[in-house]
Amino acid sequence: MTKKCEECGSNDLKVDNIRGEVVCNHCGLVIDDHASVDQNDNAGTMWGEHGFNTPTKDESKIKTGSQGNGLGSYIGKPGEAKGKWKILSHLNSQGTKDMHPMAQATMDAAKSLAGKDNAMKAKKVITLATVPLKGQKDKALKEVADGEDIVLPKNSVCRKKSRGGSTQNNEKLLALACLRAHQERTGKINIDWPQMVENTGLTLKQVVDAAKVVMKYLNLCEKAQLIEKRADRRTVHLELRNTEIENTTLRLKQLLEGLDESLKTKIMDDFKQRLFRLGEPTLGDSPFSTENIEAKVLCAILFQISCEAFGVDQGRLEKIADAVGRCRNTIKNWLKSLLKKVASGELVDFGVLQKEL
Repeated sequence: MTKKCEECGSNDLKVDNIRGEVVCNHCGLVIDDHASVDQNDNAGTMWGEHGFNTPTKDESKIKTGSQGNGLGSYIGKPGEAKGKWKILSHLNSQGTKDMHPMAQATMDAAKSLAGKDNAMKAKKVITLATVPLKGQKDKALKEVADGEDIVLPKNSVCRKKSRGGSTQNNEKLLALACLRAHQERTGKINIDWPQMVENTGLTLKQVVDAAKVVMKYLNLCEKAQLIEKRADRRTVHLELRNTEIENTTLRLKQLLEGLDESLKTKIMDDFKQRLFRLGEPTLGDSPFSTENIEAKVLCAILFQISCEAFGVDQGRLEKIADAVGRCRNTIKNWLKSLLKKVASGELVDFGVLQKEL
C-alpha cells in the first residue's frame, strides 16, 4: 500500500474497506480505489466488475455483534458466524477465479480481436478453458472422464500440442479457439474467420486445431453438467450459414465503392432479392440446399449476376472471387453446373440465375 500521498506528501492515509479506497485525510485525494487491508481483492476482474470487502479466510478472526467486523458489515449472532463465513469465503474464491491471470489475458485478447459482445458471449467457455476446476466440479469432471487423461485447454494449447508457433501468441490463440468453439456449439458468434486471423501472426489452421482441443474439454464439461448442452447441428448450421451470408454480403458491397450511390443501391437490392427468392439462408426451403453449395460461392454467383444485370461487369469477377476466398473458375463452374440442372428441371431457381428478375 502507498505510504505517502503523492499529491501533498502527507502520511495521514485512511483505508476505507467498504468503498475499497485509500484516501488522504489531509487533501482528500483517492490514492487507490481498489484497495483492501490484508490482501488483494476482487476489483478490476476480467469481466470489468468490481468487488470489495474480501472476506478473511480465518473463521476465528470474524467478529460478531453490534460492532460489525472487518468486512464492513454486521455478520450476525455468534451462532450464525460460521455459516455466513462459508458464504463469504465462497465469494472470495469466485473473485480469485476471476482474477486468474491467464483468464484475464485471454478475455482481454478476445475483446481486442472480436469485440466485447462476442467476447462476453464466450465468457463461460474462456473461464472453463483457462481456470482449473476445484472441489465438486473437479470431481464431477473426473467421474465422466472415466480414467481418461484430462488436460486443461490452456495447458494443452500453451504447450504447443496443437501448433508449432511462437508462445507469444498464446493468449490470442486461446481466445480465438474459445470463440470458435463457442461458435461451433451455438452458432451465435458472428466472426469472419479469414479476416479475423489477418495480422494476428496466426493461421486459420492453428485456430481450428486449438479449437478442437477446447471442444474436447467442453464435451467432458457438458457430460459433467458444467456447461449447457450444445445446440443441435441443424440449428448451428443454419446460424453459421446466416452469419456467412451476412459477412460475405458486406465484403461484396465494398467492391461497389466508386460507383454512383443510386447504382450501388440497385445492385444490392437486386442481390438481396435473389437471395430472398431462393429462401436463403433457410436450409429447408432453398432449392440449392441439396446441392451443398457454399454460401460464399452462392453469394458470389448472385452478386456477379446482379452486377451484369445493371451493366457493371468490367472484369469484376476476379475481385468477387478474391472477396470470397475462391478462384474465379470455381464460381464460373458452379454457375454453369447450376444452369444445366435448372435447364433439365432438376432444380427450380425461381429465375434468380437470370440477369433480369
